[in-house]
Amino acid sequence: MEEIYRGYGQDALNAQYDLRPLWPDVPEVIAHRENESARVRNRIPGRLDIAYGDGPGETLDVFPPSNRRNGSPALIYIHGGYWQLSDKSDTSYIAPAFLESGISFVTLNYTLAPRGTLEQMVDECRRAIVWIWRKADEIGVDRNRLFLAGHSAGGHLTAMMLTTNWAGVDGEMPRNPIKGACALSGLYDMEPIRLCFVNDALGLTPDDVPNNSPLYLDPLVDIPLILSVGEIETDEFKRQQTELCAAWSAKGLAVEEIPAPDCHHYTIVGHFGDAETALHRAMIDMMRED
Repeated sequence: MEEIYRGYGQDALNAQYDLRPLWPDVPEVIAHRENESARVRNRIPGRLDIAYGDGPGETLDVFPPSNRRNGSPALIYIHGGYWQLSDKSDTSYIAPAFLESGISFVTLNYTLAPRGTLEQMVDECRRAIVWIWRKADEIGVDRNRLFLAGHSAGGHLTAMMLTTNWAGVDGEMPRNPIKGACALSGLYDMEPIRLCFVNDALGLTPDDVPNNSPLYLDPLVDIPLILSVGEIETDEFKRQQTELCAAWSAKGLAVEEIPAPDCHHYTIVGHFGDAETALHRAMIDMMRED
């Protein structure tokens, strides 16, 4: 066996990131996510498909809190899908518990691979956050209480937002436009991604890895960060989180790891949106304590 990465051969490395075959309930979980999200979007009046940029993928949805109050804190959510799949419309199923806590839920799209590059996706997410900050009054949220969360590829993009020099994106932006963040089952070291099947769509080169890997970058904000990975996820996903937690904690960021018991890569999102879980409560507490 030829070693490709950290003792893994090619097939073994692919198996660490080829997730759908690993758990028999994945089709059921995906169907629930899509069906429940459709029900939420039909039941809760939200503003859908708002353009934050000129590209067809540059859109977001805003769902107001159940108390209908303007000026609420907002959770900005970035979906996963290995940077090439899924859509903001699949994330609405986790919104209700946040809405019931008086929090607006904003979910955004970005241009997926292979049409979009990783650098383009990062740039689009940054511009989406600038748009939300600038349009806060118009969409009924408090620009001083913006929080961020994302899953899988969205966890990567969430972490990349924390490496952002916001003044370089928009001169009027504060240093910390995001007051706290949570990354679920995120990908922070892009080298194994470059070396496995996921790169067929992304097209990363060796030179792309350091600039797009949060693990090798400095956090440029001073905010709390929650990290969570499913208890029954693969060793590589657990390593990704462990190494980011160690690296960023050593650089002074307030990082907290919250367990997701009995969760795998597809069930952790619903766990995050469940008001009875420690993970959800930790996110709510972060937003209330700000």
